[in-house]
Amino acid sequence: MCGMQNPLAKQRALLALRAQAAQWLAEYHAALVARGLGFTPEDVAAVEASRRARAVPTEKPGPLTFVSAVWVGLKATLKSYPGALREDDPKLAPVAGLSVPAYASAAAAIGWAIDDAALVARVTAALGVSPADWEAAIEGWTERIKDDVVIATMYGQLFAQVKDLPRKQDERG
Repeated sequence: MCGMQNPLAKQRALLALRAQAAQWLAEYHAALVARGLGFTPEDVAAVEASRRARAVPTEKPGPLTFVSAVWVGLKATLKSYPGALREDDPKLAPVAGLSVPAYASAAAAIGWAIDDAALVARVTAALGVSPADWEAAIEGWTERIKDDVVIATMYGQLFAQVKDLPRKQDERG
């Protein structure tokens, strides 16, 4: 933490990371579909049904969560953000075959249904990985996200921008 970033420069950098996240997500989704992968209409229906069935938890976070949030807020305030992340940065290397855009796409699709083995299998198959890969990715990406506020920021941007899941092309043409 070598000096605080000018607030205007920080805002510009964060906006640039937001735009980069949108680009990475679009590129990842296009590459996935080009490989013959993606979500079928049945997959999308299952994801949507899961979202409707599993509301966001309503229990209030405890005091340790509050302290953790304050700590993350301080780190984010004091951190200088780059205008772009390099895809070849080792901190952004895929975990168990899931790049950060793939991980964000899977997390957005699975949502709160992490204990729904059938949904996890459906989502991971659409993304070309196994449920075991997904479990390993959860562990690896969680470590990176909690230890690096810039990676956490990029993940948050990717996750927030997953609106439409990449659709598998119909084999009929």
